[in-house]
Amino acid sequence: MATDACLYQPMRRLTTRSRGRTRAAFIVFLNLWAVYCTSALADENTDTKLTEAALHETRDIILRELFGHYDLTNLAVLKVEALQGRVSLGHDYGLVKVTLEFSTKRNTTKHPTLNPNMFEAGNSMCQGWLYLHCGIPIGHVFEGKLELLLAVDREGSWRAVSPHWRSRRQYPLHGYLLLEGREKEGYVLFPKQRR
Repeated sequence: MATDACLYQPMRRLTTRSRGRTRAAFIVFLNLWAVYCTSALADENTDTKLTEAALHETRDIILRELFGHYDLTNLAVLKVEALQGRVSLGHDYGLVKVTLEFSTKRNTTKHPTLNPNMFEAGNSMCQGWLYLHCGIPIGHVFEGKLELLLAVDREGSWRAVSPHWRSRRQYPLHGYLLLEGREKEGYVLFPKQRR
């Protein structure tokens, strides 16, 4: 009996040790799983917030830039690209570039701050950047792609960063609109007059 008891003690210690190792491995696995799932959920949550913010900010920009003269018929995010490490701004904060496609349709609105005579056919005031407001008929479809920079603020919300040249804009959506080889005349500017 004494021999059996001696053999049993080391076996008992070995079983307790292996259970402890198994428990420790299981705890490590749970911790790794929790970290991975939490970061995956955080990434998914961030992507959702970014998409919602990009759509919201773009709607506001289109409404403001086009004076409410257009109804938005389509808006979709095409690409989101993080800009960390590519831009040196002295601070480390979230900055992304979002590419969107949009489609709008000219409605019957005539913005109250614009001269009402401007909307009459052939009016000489309707030139240059006013083309999209008065130089085209109701129902005209204006579509294209926009590029937006979004930065995260202190509350964790994503906001559009206005291009620094906004004060010198040449046409509606200047600084956001991707021309992609299109001529500005007849797209965002009044067509060139043939002489």
